[in-house]
Amino acid sequence: MKVGIIGFARSGKTTIFNALTGAKAEVGAFGSRDANLAVIKVPDERIDALSAVYKPKKTTYAEVQFVDIAPNESAGETKVLDSAALTVLKNVEALVHVVRAFENEDVLHPLGSVDPVRDCKRLEEELQLTDLIVIERRIERLEKENRKDTEYHILCRARDHIESGKSLRSLPLSAQEAKEIAGYCFLSQKPLILLGNYGEESIGKPDPAGLADYAAETGQPLIEFCGAMELEVAQLSEEERAAFREELGLGEESRVRFLQTAYDMLGLMSFLTAGDPEVRAWTIPKGTKAVDAAGTIHSDIQRGFIRAEVVPYDAFMAAGSMAKAKEAGHVRLEGKEYVMQDGDIVLFRFNV
Repeated sequence: MKVGIIGFARSGKTTIFNALTGAKAEVGAFGSRDANLAVIKVPDERIDALSAVYKPKKTTYAEVQFVDIAPNESAGETKVLDSAALTVLKNVEALVHVVRAFENEDVLHPLGSVDPVRDCKRLEEELQLTDLIVIERRIERLEKENRKDTEYHILCRARDHIESGKSLRSLPLSAQEAKEIAGYCFLSQKPLILLGNYGEESIGKPDPAGLADYAAETGQPLIEFCGAMELEVAQLSEEERAAFREELGLGEESRVRFLQTAYDMLGLMSFLTAGDPEVRAWTIPKGTKAVDAAGTIHSDIQRGFIRAEVVPYDAFMAAGSMAKAKEAGHVRLEGKEYVMQDGDIVLFRFNV
């Protein structure tokens, strides 16, 4: 999974990026056109437990790649996106809008004042306008070529939807229609998480900026975050982090909260493979069939698929081993059409 972190200049994007990933990217590097990149492993207690059972040579967690987009110098900081950002964001699966909700007289907001709801609306409009320009150009070309086909009609619907003030993520599309325009990688169609970056004085208090109400009205997931403090916590040892979070009432670790929200929003889950060589988590969309899950591992396994030997994680752990899980009747033989479940431990049988 690849996630793009966006937001107005001086919203704390890079601080959030460092807190989530453990990276040490330079904060406030305005004018740099290189995006910051980092990959983190998704914490998974099931992988830890299976590794304790099998003691494999290799343990592999699911991974998430974060891309921290550089500030838009050419637009005078009053916009978020430029051509360099658009090129990078086309390849991400989800967007995280870091919304400034903290006051700091030494760090001025580029729009003159701190107003989280205004920033959310401004960025949403920018995403929509970016898509609208692409759509109108394509419609114009199709009309010149007299090609009023399926693509044309979908794009016309998309244009009308945006012109009514709505993002493409709320445009109803069939699976085939979504596939038809997937190549455009429209930004306002990508899932969007709001990440409110609050000051320390806001911890444990009601949301004074109205960001929570805005998120509820628009149906967008919101993660409340104190970037500066989370960065300090991330630099502590694991034992110190737990004690510090408990003392301040910060709750679950920010990285875990973020990943859970992202997985839920994108409709993702993990199936597991386990053995002496490797214990591994594989990320797939919910509703994936066994034959397609096999292809996540290797196309040869998908092509030569015979069956899948499946045992739920909880049943395996209760039994203590695969042999005992089989004795207890917990291991099932499933065919190509079986819909994978989160935490399934799978062994695929296939013809070479």
